Amino acid sequence: MKSLLLVLLCAISFVFEGTSQNVGNQFIQPGQAGYSPGPRTREAGEPAPPDVNILSQERADMYQEILSIDDFQKEVLKTFLKDYYGKSSAIAFDVNLKFEDKQKAINQEKKTLEKNLLDVFSPDQVEAILNEEQFGSKTKEYKKEKKKEKRKKRKKNKDN
Repeated sequence: MKSLLLVLLCAISFVFEGTSQNVGNQFIQPGQAGYSPGPRTREAGEPAPPDVNILSQERADMYQEILSIDDFQKEVLKTFLKDYYGKSSAIAFDVNLKFEDKQKAINQEKKTLEKNLLDVFSPDQVEAILNEEQFGSKTKEYKKEKKKEKRKKRKKNKDN
């Protein structure tokens, strides 16, 4: 009877000893026992959606230089581009839509953008904007020019 009581007492003490080790350690960190990371909002390799405000501002600035439009037209264009980028990025990052449905929806948004642009801009300007949105050839040149200008400014400031 005494041996049974002794074995039972030892078993209980081992159980309590194992659970009491983490009592003082309330902040469990990665690499420690008991750590489980929270749920991910997106896959690890999946890109984040672009910021439509920044993107529309950059593109509106670029189109103002390329097409030589005034400030009012630039602001109108920025609003149209912001709506277009917001809707098309929401469509592109929707996991419930199939590829064909995404293409149809994005093409519909392009038609809406074209219709809105024709109210403010000439057909030649609209064609230039839509070609640039589709192919983006002048965007690369514009970014290179801006990069060169920044380098020249830094070099000039460094020399002074």
